[in-house]
Amino acid sequence: MRVVLAIDGSAASNAARDLVASLSWPEATVIRVVAVVEPMSALLVGIVPYDQPHFEEREISASLESRLADAASLLSGPGRVIETRLLRGRPASLIVEEATDVRAGLVVVGSRGLGPIRSMLLGSVSAEVVDHSPCPVLVARGSSIGSILVAVDGSKSARQVVEHLADATYLVGHRLHVLSVGPTPHDVRPYWPLDTTGPVAGSIDDLVTEEHRRSEIHAARAAESLMKDGLDVRWSTSSGDPAHEIIEAARDFGCDLIVMGSRGLTGLDRLLTGSVARNVLLHAPTSVLIVREPIRERQPEQAREPVGQVALSTG
Repeated sequence: MRVVLAIDGSAASNAARDLVASLSWPEATVIRVVAVVEPMSALLVGIVPYDQPHFEEREISASLESRLADAASLLSGPGRVIETRLLRGRPASLIVEEATDVRAGLVVVGSRGLGPIRSMLLGSVSAEVVDHSPCPVLVARGSSIGSILVAVDGSKSARQVVEHLADATYLVGHRLHVLSVGPTPHDVRPYWPLDTTGPVAGSIDDLVTEEHRRSEIHAARAAESLMKDGLDVRWSTSSGDPAHEIIEAARDFGCDLIVMGSRGLTGLDRLLTGSVARNVLLHAPTSVLIVREPIRERQPEQAREPVGQVALSTG
C-alpha cells in the first residue's frame, strides 16, 4: 500500500502524523511524508510589501525539514518504507500531484493548517485535496481511531466505501457501525410537485415509508458484505438531514472516524441530501475518511519544484 501524509507543523498535521503512526499498516507499506514551502511572494501579493521573502522561506524550509525528519523517525517500523519530500509551490496542488504520481491508495491530511484563517474547522488546503485527490482522503481530527461509523445510501459511491473497507487492513480490529439515513415528510414536501393537503399527504407518507425500507436494505446489505470479510459490524437507520444524523450517530456510538463516499444519490435523493460529504467534513468533530474511486491510469507528471528529498527504509 502507498500512503501520502501531508504535514505543515500545525497541531492538526501533528494529529494526522500521530494517527498514521497508530494504525497497523500491511507489510511493505510505503508512507511518503510531504511538506510544502509556499513561496512568500504568493502569500503576500496584494497584502503588504516585504523585503526579505527568501530569508523567511529558508527559515520555513529548515523548520519543515526538521519536522519531516521527526515524522520519519516516528513512523518507521518493521517492513515499512518511509519517504520524505520537501517541495516548493502551491500545497494542495502538490499534495494531489504526489498522490497521483505514486498511485497512492490513501492521502492523510490534518483538518486545518497554518494558513491565515486557522479557526476554520476545515482548512482550504484540506478541502481542495478532498475535492481533487485521485484516491480516498483521511482528514484527521484526532490522533487515534476506535469505533468507526460507515455512512451508506445505496449509491455507487457508497458501494466503493464498502469495497475500500473490505481491503483496508489498516482499519482491521475496529468495530464498524453502518448507518443509512432516510427522509422525513418535512424533508420531502419542499420538493413535492403537487399540493400537500388531502390524499397527496398520504402519497408523501408512502414515499417516506418506501425510502425508509430502502435505507434498511442499504444498511443491512452493506453490513452483511463487511461481515463476510470478517469485520465486526452493526447497522442501523435514522431519519432527517443526512449530515446531521451521521454526525450525531458518530457521537452517540462513540465513533472516532466517519467513513463515507464523495458522492451520493441523484434525482430527488440528491435534493434531499445536498452535499452531505462536505457538510460532514465541515462540522464533524471526528476524523473523516472520504472514499473516492481510485485512479485507473497514471496522470502525466506536472512540473514542481523539489526543495529536498530523503528516503528512509526500515525493516
